[in-house]
Amino acid sequence: MRRVLFFLESLAGGGAEKVLTDIVGGLDKSKYDITVCTVTDGDVYQKKISANCHYKSMLKISNYHAGGIRKIFFWVGIKMIYTLPPRLIHKYFFREKYDIEVAFIEGFATKIIASSPDTSSKKIAWVHTDPLKNVYADKSFHSLSEQIQVYHAFDQILFVSDSIKTAFENKFFSDSRLKVQYNPIDEKTILQLSRESINIVHPEHGLLIGTIGRLEPAKGYLRLLKCVKELTDQGYSAFTIWILGKGSQQQILEQYIHDNHLNDIVKLLGYHSNPYKYLHLCDAFICSSYAEGFSTAATESLILGKPVFTVDCAGMRELLNDSGAGEVVPNTDKDLYSLLESLVSGQINLASYSKAAEKRGRDFSMEKRIQEIDHVLSSL
Repeated sequence: MRRVLFFLESLAGGGAEKVLTDIVGGLDKSKYDITVCTVTDGDVYQKKISANCHYKSMLKISNYHAGGIRKIFFWVGIKMIYTLPPRLIHKYFFREKYDIEVAFIEGFATKIIASSPDTSSKKIAWVHTDPLKNVYADKSFHSLSEQIQVYHAFDQILFVSDSIKTAFENKFFSDSRLKVQYNPIDEKTILQLSRESINIVHPEHGLLIGTIGRLEPAKGYLRLLKCVKELTDQGYSAFTIWILGKGSQQQILEQYIHDNHLNDIVKLLGYHSNPYKYLHLCDAFICSSYAEGFSTAATESLILGKPVFTVDCAGMRELLNDSGAGEVVPNTDKDLYSLLESLVSGQINLASYSKAAEKRGRDFSMEKRIQEIDHVLSSL
């Protein structure tokens, strides 16, 4: 049995964290002894992860909530983890021996796993977002050359889409260790959960558009709201947008909705462990992101037969793949507005797109993707 470590900063409600949950749940436990480690605990996917593997965290969020001296020690711990040499952090927190060590999200986790003193363990870096357009990972490094050096420490570098791999090659380097590995999607569970009832009133009239993602700047939700405001100024009102997720822009988005009288059109529904029962009721999925990897939410939408209308960010053209299951427009505010206007004005015939989406959704198989990942792990 091979011992595998997956390391990432948190198990917050993002697409990559959801993907890890599916990977850990799908891998053969008779072949792999899996450990998932995060910097802090208490996040939304922790319960699901813990049910399928060993889980541990460097720090306990309960110490932060306890206040007093325990809260002080918690913040001292955070400061030390992010400022001390990565090799020292790895040596202190990862004392067990692993056959494979995986930095599951780019940035801090990549730097820590690359610093592993165990020369016998195989190292994998998993890249989920376009490093040219979404540069948050750069903050974990002093320079581009340091980041390149860190990536050279890995035996394999996996990318969730071909466009992400191309962006990586343009920014860093290209060699035989780079491989595209599409995300697994648990299509059977998604379809089952989508049948559950919801406790929110479905709009009686007009188009219902859904979107799922963390309320962070990269997702472009503020510009989505600005497009909605412009549409209402032009007299369009027979549509509703449901946004599922939580994040740092929650108050900013709420304030914009309030100030511009969009409460009847835009609903911030928060994070839900089962977003599929909401998406199931929508007519279409909208993506306003400035950057993506290979959108889990958009893929899940296709599985539910919901066409995807999106700005051009990494992975979307691969996802739709000339299937007729949606549309991709240039990633500008103007084109996002035009796309939305075409939807809410009825210029787009959703019936044909929906049939194509349902067909395209059948192309995504959890079993196939897990077999591919199993092959990656077993061949190292």
